[in-house]
Amino acid sequence: MLKNLKQILKISGVTLVEVLVATSLFAVASVVAGDILVSDVQLEKKTNLQNNLAAEMRIILQQISSEIQNGTIDYDEYYSDCVLQNGCTYGAPSSSILYGFYNGVYGSRFYDPGKSLDNNPTNNPDDLGAECSFPTPQNGKECDVLYNLSVDLNTGQNPFTGDPNDANAFCDLKNARGACNQITGGSVKVDQLFILDKTGTKKTIIAKKVIRNVPNGTPDYALGKVVMKGKDYDQNGVMDVFSCIDGYNCWNNADGIAFLSPFKMIVKNADFVKTNNISVPWSADLTLPFEGHADISTFLPITPLFATIKNVQFIIHPLEDPYKAYAEPNMKGQPSVTIMLTVGLSSVAAKDYPGTFPDITLQTTVAAGVTNRIDSYPPVVEIKDANAKNWLKDMIDSWPANLSLNSVSN
Repeated sequence: MLKNLKQILKISGVTLVEVLVATSLFAVASVVAGDILVSDVQLEKKTNLQNNLAAEMRIILQQISSEIQNGTIDYDEYYSDCVLQNGCTYGAPSSSILYGFYNGVYGSRFYDPGKSLDNNPTNNPDDLGAECSFPTPQNGKECDVLYNLSVDLNTGQNPFTGDPNDANAFCDLKNARGACNQITGGSVKVDQLFILDKTGTKKTIIAKKVIRNVPNGTPDYALGKVVMKGKDYDQNGVMDVFSCIDGYNCWNNADGIAFLSPFKMIVKNADFVKTNNISVPWSADLTLPFEGHADISTFLPITPLFATIKNVQFIIHPLEDPYKAYAEPNMKGQPSVTIMLTVGLSSVAAKDYPGTFPDITLQTTVAAGVTNRIDSYPPVVEIKDANAKNWLKDMIDSWPANLSLNSVSN
């Protein structure tokens, strides 16, 4: 057989060595071509995924931008969470923050309560609301005559007494509370976005939420969202407390009020919670993995689960609602939000893509669409019986143990 092969090769003018070399070269070329083909396929797959991920993120940014353009920055919520509840620590959400409460406290900071009928020193917000010119209703009638010197005066400055540089919606320097160390050049960096719609009746909260825990690694994150609607119990046109809309698994403990403690405001007892269907988001949910707990998660993901949020920053400017802080020269200008978002592949999706997958960073700045003041403080002509608590005292039944009423007022 070999003799016949040699004869054939001799006749064709090709040696056996040349055949072996040609065969080897062909094999090598085939392997290289195969590797190139596989690499091209993987590169195309990775490129397509990058493009899809970037497209998804742009859609998310457009959705968030639309919320901002059709509303405004919710300064009342930031004041509640950052100052009153001493939260808003960048990158580390507090497990004690309850959203949707203390509405109106920030707005009250701009009002001088005027003089008190009893000649005692006034105390904002304890003395907010007009007083009757007599101590008790006469003949069972409501107050007919106002004590004019008790009418609240809008100063356009926070706080209404003292240096406005000592306080804003995110920080109270005098009492060392809030996101003071996150403020730079008239803006503040936070990782939670609070948006109020143009009617002042709907809140949208967006924050980074754990999707799944990764053994011996960094958890996967998504942007989570929850929506709340306001409730106006005293029918004065201003929302007293906000509650989650249907579709969100917010906290509601009808068997007891302990989950609200120490944040008992207008919510007096468990029956009130049940009767009025009050449910609130809690920042602890941001650390609860959505995967495996979808039925009880408050914040629902709005980013694809094959992605992970590496970093999110919301740069808020200015530090005060300019339509409330009109007397503060450094707080002029339309409120705006700069959104900085860095995303990558989730731990699950990354297993299908060997090698490194570059992160994608997107950034945009959006101006708030509302160009007028949204009241969170009721009309100054609201009349209260002299022996009754005013509207704000009715709403605030107790304060956090580490915060006194005077520390907020002065």
